[in-house]
Amino acid sequence: MAKIIALQGYNQEIADLLQKQGYIVIDMYQAHLQRDVVDAYLYTTYHPSALTAYYSVAQPENSMLDSEREPAPFASTLMLNITDLTHKQLLLTLERQLESR
Repeated sequence: MAKIIALQGYNQEIADLLQKQGYIVIDMYQAHLQRDVVDAYLYTTYHPSALTAYYSVAQPENSMLDSEREPAPFASTLMLNITDLTHKQLLLTLERQLESR
């Protein structure tokens, strides 16, 4: 099954590169709207509100305290800062990180 990758700032060059590797690529805004569970979230700068904003809209409950169910699978989303990575480094790092999950 193809892994779903969300990009904080949609970059067509990176999206094309990832799609050629078999990943499904969506932008973060689309993931928010669809409440998609993604395997990895790629961002280019450290911005804590961007990281926590995804979790706040990805889950259907307002809080983990609202439900006694098991945590949703989105909690295992890989958050990867790709600032200054070459395309080769990005692919290698992403692949290794996803394999270790």
